[in-house]
Amino acid sequence: MPARRRISALRLIQRIKQYEIDGFAARMAVIRSEQADIQAELRRLQGLIETDGHVTSPETAPYLAGFLRAVEARRGFLNERLKTLEAKAAEIEAQLLGTYREAKTNEAVLDNSLEQQRQHDDRQQLAETEEIARNVYLRQRKR
Repeated sequence: MPARRRISALRLIQRIKQYEIDGFAARMAVIRSEQADIQAELRRLQGLIETDGHVTSPETAPYLAGFLRAVEARRGFLNERLKTLEAKAAEIEAQLLGTYREAKTNEAVLDNSLEQQRQHDDRQQLAETEEIARNVYLRQRKR
């Protein structure tokens, strides 16, 4: 593959990898936001237990056990949701790491190709300059 086409292909691959990385980052941001919301709700539930988790009057005594069971059930559900989100986050992080490594490898290959192309262009320009200088010298010598 000609060098310029290879460089174009590598640049395209680099843009694709960056797009994939951005997609993983966006998915991760959504998961982290959900986790923060769940943590906030867990703190709110803990606050409810601390403020309303005891008998304040004889009328509320029969309802306390049901209230505490409902809060514990909700906390259990939220903790399971956190575990699910953490598993998804770990999966996305693994994919992100793989894509990042591929992008860095591609970047190194692209940099190497650009350097080779620059060296080739420099050699070509030097050869052209030497050809011009040789022609000028030969013309002057003929006179």
